[in-house]
Amino acid sequence: MKNDGRAALRRWSIGARGAGRQVTLLGVVIAFAHIAVAWSLAVCVSSAVVGSAAFEWLAIGAIAFGVRALAGYLSERAAARAGLAMVDAARREIARVAAERGAGVLLGESAGARVSQIMDRTALLAGWGSRWTPGSRLAIIVPVVILIAVATQSWVSALLLAVSVVALPVLLWLTIAGTRTVATKQQEALDRLSGAFQERTEHAGIIRAFRAIGRETETLRAASLDLKHGTMRVLRVAFLSTAVLEFFSAISIALLAVYIGFKLLGLFPFETGEGVTLQEGVMVLVLAPEFFAPIRRMSTLHHDRADARSAADMLSAWLGAVPYARVRLPALATAPSVAFDGVSISRDGIDVVHDVSLQARPGQVTVLWGASGSGKTSCLLHLLGLAERSSGNVWIDATALAPGESLAESTAYIRQTPWLFEGTLADNLRVGFAGANDAQLLAALDAAGAVHLVAAQA
Repeated sequence: MKNDGRAALRRWSIGARGAGRQVTLLGVVIAFAHIAVAWSLAVCVSSAVVGSAAFEWLAIGAIAFGVRALAGYLSERAAARAGLAMVDAARREIARVAAERGAGVLLGESAGARVSQIMDRTALLAGWGSRWTPGSRLAIIVPVVILIAVATQSWVSALLLAVSVVALPVLLWLTIAGTRTVATKQQEALDRLSGAFQERTEHAGIIRAFRAIGRETETLRAASLDLKHGTMRVLRVAFLSTAVLEFFSAISIALLAVYIGFKLLGLFPFETGEGVTLQEGVMVLVLAPEFFAPIRRMSTLHHDRADARSAADMLSAWLGAVPYARVRLPALATAPSVAFDGVSISRDGIDVVHDVSLQARPGQVTVLWGASGSGKTSCLLHLLGLAERSSGNVWIDATALAPGESLAESTAYIRQTPWLFEGTLADNLRVGFAGANDAQLLAALDAAGAVHLVAAQA
């Protein structure tokens, strides 16, 4: 699988295309309905000034307003379907990869971080399908439609709008530069906080037993502050880009209003080659905010795009990290002899286990001893097809285990998951032997090399 967030977004957006096109079409319908509302309002105002009624145009405006409201409602529903389709496609791909490659694909991060990535990061993809894709199209189509409508009333007003919008993309780019980097850091901070919280919750008993509540609380506080600062950076960029677009849109509309006002009063200082009536002026001023509306939304849309790209880059890199497919060998009838001969195991192209040789015979207990991080778990995961061998051979009886082959059908694997519930060490030890006296408990602690814990609780 190619490690490319853009390719992943294209795959996941296939199911959202139909709903996305509906959002775009309904956005165009909303623009035409707004033109009808503006036209009816302009006719009614100009008629009222000369003392005549235009109830039929008022009715047309009311109908157009109703069409606009209905199209907006349907557009929101279609956008929600598009977003959900993208999220569903991404989560289905994660589930499929996990089913094909086994639970080992979930390794490398804490359970809390993986849950955050599967739930929170995939949820960020919704903005790509529901807002960014149709919104970026409407930011081109709607201003062109409105500009044509304005040009039919006042070509100078249309020219002013066209000139004013030229600078907005540059201003938008200047204010959102680095948005994707900020979004990536904020998402990573959320993963770290989720992972830290899950781990501390899982080992709450151990933390309490070792009197480490204050230390671990400080760790969570630091992770929480990191997320807070990342979120505030995202909000600062969002508010800045929105404020810039709103400011220049307001200035452009104000200049247009000044032109229309002076033309209506006959006080414009030089000839423009056109006359502007009250009806034309009202229609232009009603249409002007709609011209800038989809462009102003681009600041928010760019944040949706940045969030989705950052999430897709991370998810595609994760899902593409295991390049080989596992082959689950049939269950063995009897316990085999397992031998490692100069085995090295790699992760992400880097050897994490070097030149390991061992032999485990059936009917015997074999202890693989080493410091934390020395590769004991990687050796066991390799037998399950969840860790890649870079050199050496693994023999199952007299048969070599090929790369990617798995003994999962013949293996029971229980990972070490220490857990102490709240209470004393004696309370925890008596879970296995309820009638044990203090001497027996001390003997068990001494055999486990943990008798020093009694002094820590004294």
